[in-house]
Amino acid sequence: MTAAGAFHSLFQYKAWSESELFKILVESPSTLTAPNLADALWHLAHINIVDNLFIGRLLGNPMPCTTTTSEEPQQISDLSLKFTETNNWFVSYTKSVTATELEQRVHFIFADGKPGNMSKSEILSHVLSHGLLHRGMVSGLIPFVAAEGWQDHFTTFLKH
Repeated sequence: MTAAGAFHSLFQYKAWSESELFKILVESPSTLTAPNLADALWHLAHINIVDNLFIGRLLGNPMPCTTTTSEEPQQISDLSLKFTETNNWFVSYTKSVTATELEQRVHFIFADGKPGNMSKSEILSHVLSHGLLHRGMVSGLIPFVAAEGWQDHFTTFLKH
């Protein structure tokens, strides 16, 4: 499998995993305490903000930003729609990206004001690992997920 093919498969997994997570949040909100739900939605909003910042960078719009978080209250339905749009973009992008494009460098400014310089493959790797980290934090906030046997594994996705 090529690097581009691997990225495409991993972004399909990301889209599936996050879609499944939103289904759980929509179907079982009464089992979450208000602080846990607010924290979970904060992490999810953060994932989406960072994902969209890096979409801009991949498109050649290396806009500076001052924050990667939002203090605005989040709604599950709004975030779910944003995730679907963002994940569809990444799946489409990785379907056609070439090996040459993956090695191209992108220069930008990080939120802390420091300069950034990453290859497109490094950007895609960061988006994947960053999302996985925060999805793990979210799953820790919703204990019923573990009890119901939900598995956020790449191998689980591959079985579908």
